[in-house]
Amino acid sequence: MRIKICNVILSAILLLVFTQGCVQQKTLESRQISVSILPQKYIVKALLGDSVKVNTMISLGDSPATYSPTHEQIKEVSVSSLYLKVGYLGFEQAWCDRFKELNGDLHLVDLSSGIELIREEDAVHGDHVHEGGVDPHTWTSPKTMKIIVQNTREALVQHYPELKGLIESNYILLVDSLNKMDSLFQESLDRLENKSFLIFHPAYTYLARDYGLEQISIEHKGKEPSVQWLQKIMNEAKMKNIRAIFIQKEFDKRSAEIISQELNIPVVTVNPLAEYWSGEMLQLLDKLENAIQ
Repeated sequence: MRIKICNVILSAILLLVFTQGCVQQKTLESRQISVSILPQKYIVKALLGDSVKVNTMISLGDSPATYSPTHEQIKEVSVSSLYLKVGYLGFEQAWCDRFKELNGDLHLVDLSSGIELIREEDAVHGDHVHEGGVDPHTWTSPKTMKIIVQNTREALVQHYPELKGLIESNYILLVDSLNKMDSLFQESLDRLENKSFLIFHPAYTYLARDYGLEQISIEHKGKEPSVQWLQKIMNEAKMKNIRAIFIQKEFDKRSAEIISQELNIPVVTVNPLAEYWSGEMLQLLDKLENAIQ
């Protein structure tokens, strides 16, 4: 049953790509937009194919912890007519006002609108310093991703009304695949007795909230963990029979490897910034099931 559902989701994605390929499209200089991360590019391409040129700020392998726009990227923003921002990424708060000053015609859209945001007491969160301690990782849950997709659709229709038919038809296919993925996550994770997972940087806070999981972060208040904190985490991991440590490749693995050696469990790489969002999420579900059975 699980394999069948995954195949249905992947088939829907392939159908979406095929539909885009059947429509004669060309990239126009007047149709260039900028986005913050690769999962956003995935959404725009799913809705519009090659009808627009997409400039992505944080590219594959870039670390959000140290990111600042290159001269070429700033140049691309200066000729973009639309900027779709995640909402609370640290670099967005530092740069989006500057982008607007650079390009007075740039239309900024916050894709976090309508999402029940998770707020922390401390304004420092990992690689981010953001307003009110808002966790910015809104795209890492199928449930919140549906809201982001809806916001993207509305922004694109408003900005490119001549492409409304294409956007709306692709939106139906994309939402259908997201609904199937949401159901798959819900059913698969509901079956697990153990609901806790261990990760270096807390990138899946919305996923944990939406599907009844507990995310245990090695990183402590946005900083490298102390020896005392590492010992606390190891004791908790033993008690909860956690079988793996998740980490993004952009982060230093040393603390994760200390826990890995002590508990004899593997370090598993995850990539919430992957462009192929659907495929990455299905892989994540497999990794979660293996780590928290």
